[in-house]
Amino acid sequence: MPKMTEEVRDIMEAQDTEKAKHRELAAEIMTFARDQLMVSMRFLDRALFRMPMIPADTVATYGVNGREIYYNTDHVLHSFQQEKNRCTRAFLHMIFHCIFSHPFQYEKLDRACWDLAGDIAVEKAILDLQLKEVRLDDDKKRERELKRLEKDIPVLTAERIYRFLLDTPEKAEVYLQLAGLFEQDDHLHWIPKKETDAADRTGDTLTTDTRTAMVGCHEADTGEEGEQSEDIDEALVGQTQDDWADVSQHAKLDIETFSREQGFGAGSLLWNLQETLRERYDYGEFLKKFAVLGEEMHINDDEFDYIYYTYGLKLYENMPLVEPLEYRETKRIREFVIALDTSGSCQGATVERFLRKTYDILKNTESYFKRVNIHIIQCDSKIQRDVKVMTDEEFDAYMQDVQLSGFGGTDFRPVFEYVDSLIDRHEFQNLRGLIYFTDGKGTFPERAPDYETAFVFIEDGFAVPETPPWAIRLVLREDEI
Repeated sequence: MPKMTEEVRDIMEAQDTEKAKHRELAAEIMTFARDQLMVSMRFLDRALFRMPMIPADTVATYGVNGREIYYNTDHVLHSFQQEKNRCTRAFLHMIFHCIFSHPFQYEKLDRACWDLAGDIAVEKAILDLQLKEVRLDDDKKRERELKRLEKDIPVLTAERIYRFLLDTPEKAEVYLQLAGLFEQDDHLHWIPKKETDAADRTGDTLTTDTRTAMVGCHEADTGEEGEQSEDIDEALVGQTQDDWADVSQHAKLDIETFSREQGFGAGSLLWNLQETLRERYDYGEFLKKFAVLGEEMHINDDEFDYIYYTYGLKLYENMPLVEPLEYRETKRIREFVIALDTSGSCQGATVERFLRKTYDILKNTESYFKRVNIHIIQCDSKIQRDVKVMTDEEFDAYMQDVQLSGFGGTDFRPVFEYVDSLIDRHEFQNLRGLIYFTDGKGTFPERAPDYETAFVFIEDGFAVPETPPWAIRLVLREDEI
């Protein structure tokens, strides 16, 4: 083989030296961006120092996956030279993605819409903070588009934006064309590793460019692309969604304190954190809390022994030794009240969706008896309508033509007074519970009823009222019903 000339060796060494200088300078810029955020936003201390910063030249811009932050050396240098705040803005953008749990839901969602929804929510939260350290020259354009979007979505969290994009494809197409305006990082690192591994095997799942970028990501994971920052708490490396929930909770508490002290513009930031930290409920499981024990004429397989049964048939021909029990105890709903708040502040379509959801759960044969006693009460400040259903057919007939009445003010007391009168008239033998679907803007009874009561609210971006201590409080999103 021909030997490398001295001149070629000098050129390569010079290039390596220049590349090393670029890497060192880019690392200093990223560290500067992080430290600058730490000075301005001390409530993000756990998040800012949680992940090592890794140079990965196969990454186009920046990336984060909850364990590491990746950055393209050339892009960092170019963007810093173009506008000093760009790196700081991108760093904060990625941190917000993590504390809002955006990378950890990627596997289950429409990725184009979720990419856009996450970026918009993050940029809105950043702009609301009004920090000069992250202000960019083109923020005016973003603010104009955000104001336009707020006409459709009053509170811009990623979950609400995502639902809006899915529900309105024509508007989603318009906003997807503006995706570049809100992008600060690359979301390729959000793709589950098993998918990229499968793509490497089949060559079909991801594009060549995507696979190349992901290979760079995986190389960075093994340390082949660069070195980790020395300032990282090593005990935190490699932790993802569950651990980020703790970080989010810590940040939320600190932000609430800091915003009160400093008049901090943390509205969107807090809304996104509340959305991230809110408990998700299974309404079907919730409804089962109102189940009661009752007897059904049904073979109890748990108490039926086939050995004795067949032995008796063999020994005495047609006489089994043990007959099966003809009933069993099951937890099912027999008596129930559904109260629908039809006041002006509760939308008719939402009320109907809630009723249909409840009906679908109750209609399951494992949830209620063949014959039931369910009262569906419509009410605002007074009782508007009470429909009693006792069979599946009656429930079906009611659901085929739901007519809502009322749309006045809200007062919860008349419903409880009316249900108490039904109990006094022996309309109910063992009323298990009452579910009250409402916006909560009304007067609650002072005394706890003799049956379990749940108030179900639909989260609409505004504060959900507190309920009396004797009531169960359930907050659902519209997509959960």
